[in-house]
Amino acid sequence: MQSFIKGIDKINAFLRYFAAFLLAFMSVLIVYQVCVRFLGRYMELELPRWTEELARYSMIWLVLIGASLAVRYSALIGMEAIAERLSEKAQRLLKVLTLILSMVLFVVMIVFGFEMLSHVSAQLSPGLKLPMSIPYAAIPIGGFFMLLNAVAVLLETIKGQSNKEFFKGSE
Repeated sequence: MQSFIKGIDKINAFLRYFAAFLLAFMSVLIVYQVCVRFLGRYMELELPRWTEELARYSMIWLVLIGASLAVRYSALIGMEAIAERLSEKAQRLLKVLTLILSMVLFVVMIVFGFEMLSHVSAQLSPGLKLPMSIPYAAIPIGGFFMLLNAVAVLLETIKGQSNKEFFKGSE
């Protein structure tokens, strides 16, 4: 079990770098768009359609990869007002129940994400002419990583360990 969790943490280390790359890439695209739009007012510049589209697809991937990391480090938004009033044992039970329900949601994301992929596999994006399966693949892949991280958190919760903190870095 410990080797499984360490494997997931190694995957998460890669995902953190991938998310950082996506954020930087998307930021560069958006700065480029803003500059071209600003300069386009004074010069005859036309904004390429592909930059906005690529920034949008990067954002989709970034959100789903970031959400999978947030599952692992318990960084998702939650309502803790009720949970804080419960005993420690009841809090752990509530966390296990929440994780199991979340895992059901992630399985639904994976299943319906693959179903959506089959529907859009023949379509091309308007600006980049990329297969639409590339941005849509973020749904089942993100769901898979969320499921893996939820399993890791569930195993740690059952074992009585606490989650690692995101800002301490990968160990």
